Amino acid sequence: MESNPSERRQLDNTLKEQLIKMEERLTEIYELYSKVDERVTRLEEQLPKTEEVLGRIVAKNVTGVEESLQHKLSILLPKVDEVLAFYQRASTAPNSERQFHPARSSSAATTPSLTPSSSLNIQLPGSVTASAVLKDRCEGNVPQTAVGSSHQRASSTPTFQNQFLPAQPSPPVTTSLPTPTPSPSLNIQLPASATSAEMVTECCQGNVPNVGPPPHSMQGAPASSSPSTDAPKSLLEAAEKGDVAALRRFLAAGGRVNARDGRGNTALHLAASNGRTELVDVLIANGAGVDRLGHQSRTPLHCAAANGHSATVARLVVVGAAVEARDAHGATAVALTARGGHAAALQSLLEQGASVDTKDVDGRTPLSHAVRGNFSAVVSLLAEEGADVNATAEGEDTPLMHAVKHGNLEIATSLLEKGADANVIAKDGDTPLLIATKLGTTAIVTCLLEKGADVNAAGRDGETPLLSATKQGNAELVAYLVERGANVNTSDVNGETPLLVAVKNQKNDFVQLLLTKGASPTKKNNVDESPLFVASKDSHVDILELLLEAVQESDRDEIVRSLRVAANAEVVWIFTDAARDVVLGEAGREALVASAADGRQEALRALLQLGVNANATDANEWTALHHSASAGHTSCVRTLVEAGAQVNVKNMHGQTPLHLEARKGKRECVVALLEAGAQVSFKDKDDETPLHEAVRGGKRECVVALLEAGAQVSVKSKYDKTPLHEAAWNGNKECVVALLDAGAQVNVKDQHGQTPLHLAAMNGKRECVVALMEGGADASIIGIYGKTALDYARQYNQDCVLEIERRLVQRRN
Repeated sequence: MESNPSERRQLDNTLKEQLIKMEERLTEIYELYSKVDERVTRLEEQLPKTEEVLGRIVAKNVTGVEESLQHKLSILLPKVDEVLAFYQRASTAPNSERQFHPARSSSAATTPSLTPSSSLNIQLPGSVTASAVLKDRCEGNVPQTAVGSSHQRASSTPTFQNQFLPAQPSPPVTTSLPTPTPSPSLNIQLPASATSAEMVTECCQGNVPNVGPPPHSMQGAPASSSPSTDAPKSLLEAAEKGDVAALRRFLAAGGRVNARDGRGNTALHLAASNGRTELVDVLIANGAGVDRLGHQSRTPLHCAAANGHSATVARLVVVGAAVEARDAHGATAVALTARGGHAAALQSLLEQGASVDTKDVDGRTPLSHAVRGNFSAVVSLLAEEGADVNATAEGEDTPLMHAVKHGNLEIATSLLEKGADANVIAKDGDTPLLIATKLGTTAIVTCLLEKGADVNAAGRDGETPLLSATKQGNAELVAYLVERGANVNTSDVNGETPLLVAVKNQKNDFVQLLLTKGASPTKKNNVDESPLFVASKDSHVDILELLLEAVQESDRDEIVRSLRVAANAEVVWIFTDAARDVVLGEAGREALVASAADGRQEALRALLQLGVNANATDANEWTALHHSASAGHTSCVRTLVEAGAQVNVKNMHGQTPLHLEARKGKRECVVALLEAGAQVSFKDKDDETPLHEAVRGGKRECVVALLEAGAQVSVKSKYDKTPLHEAAWNGNKECVVALLDAGAQVNVKDQHGQTPLHLAAMNGKRECVVALMEGGADASIIGIYGKTALDYARQYNQDCVLEIERRLVQRRN
């Protein structure tokens, strides 16, 4: 019988609650485990200090042992001297009497040949260990002794027991002694004090570790008697140096196989890091933890993988090392081999089924690391093993994008063959094809296009591969991209087309190729520049001819516009050859005016020679001469005058070219117009003369030139303002003085009853106030608003007040 839905839901909820509780419990257990692990780590960090303290304690005990040995030897010496004395007596006796029958002797002990000496030299062998010394003392033995110099020592040494005298009778021993030779005084050498943790461990077991060789005796010692100073002093050091024999000794002495160094690494970490596979086997056989965490939470397998030790990696994997373990950065052994480019080590891991797509804390896969390092062999291995070729970390590029940026064709090809997306968009908005084009890597461009890359895919700024190749000036890529169907009329965010870029860069071959593929010569960018316009303006005559050959009837307006900016006569003639009717029509007149305005004398002269009317006007009734005069282009003014341009023609404001030039202020241009017959006092619609304009422009030399030509100095405008009014208001002292010197009326009034002094005071022009008063200006004149110049000065400018008052006082006196 089936349960009803409500019961199933209740059961599901109960199971979910139990699962949640189990997860919470597991989390608590994990946290507890983490705390225990942290505690163990802290204890291990404190271990070196504890070892140091214990070392000092052991050192103190060894010192006590040395003192005890000294005491025992002091008892021994008299006995030895007694034996030596007997030997001396025996050496002088007849041979038949040379037999020694000691009262007490160890069984089967053989007395060596000795050299008599005045003193005894006892040396501890260089290889002696503190443990051997303590052991012999406990058994009643002493170190080996030698009498005389080192080269005279006997090949065998007697063993003494019970105060170093024989306890039982022994068979007679016949001894032949050489002639006695002097010997140095007694020199007793003991091992140095030990401080390592290994001494503590061995002492607890009844042993004392080797603490190093004694110093050489005064007589010198054989080189073989002194051990190498490079010999490992600990199990960790033996592992790091790869000394198998030393490692075995330390392990046999009870050394801790999982002890850690200051960085938290065990001997197995150190052996694995250096690829010491034999040591790895020894350590594992002695209980070393293969998955213990060391520096940066790395296991021995991490260490071997990071350094590319493939044999060690293989061995660790065989004994059960965790291939998916992660270090502090989330990296697995596979990731570390990929990062280091270690293909052989990686192969060992892959053979054991290691994951190839595990991401680290940065979200990067092993493949990403391999590509970044340009490790082609590793990339191939990972790709063949099924690694995700499109995997990316957040905010980063795909492996293919990195390969393209590095210009690595081999890696790019390998990734594409395994399905990498050829049209992926990078974080900066570019595609792999666009990046390859920018870098000029033709082989990668070819590979990408063959694998389906979009030839017209644009970047974030709208730039296509073809536009990029054109900007780079890469003829090979431009031709190849066009052949692969690239759009020749595409434009970026600025409206730049490949053809426009080619024209600006004067790439004639690019222009010709693009035009044959249908590129438009009149397509404008965002600032109204077309290829035709730029070629005309910049005088790229060869390119201009190519462009004009490609224009259509519908491009007539752009031809006219481009003609207006023709840079020189050659450009004009090219336009004439291509479109004579255009040049001789309205377009030619507009081009004439534009050339005059821009000062392009060659183009202007060419247009005039073609017969374009010199008095042609624009929409504002400005002639070419108006434009040249307004801009101060003296050479163009002379060219137009020579071609018959009217010098007194008015524009829509009633101004002649002289009006415009007078305000511009170029004296030579003013003189050229005057010499051509310009009327010096011609009035415009506001009854202002060129002299008014010259004063307004503030150029004294033009004012003087006009005055010398007969300009009326006190002529009034529509508002009864004279040139002196204009000069005073603008504060131009030089023009004020020039006008006064020419006889200008100083107290003349405008339509408001204001004199030039009123205007200078009102506007705070102190220097003009001084010049006017020195020229006879009357400060007491009242305007229609009931104010004198002094009133205006007080209202607007204190300096003028003081100046006017000072002048008034001077006049009264």
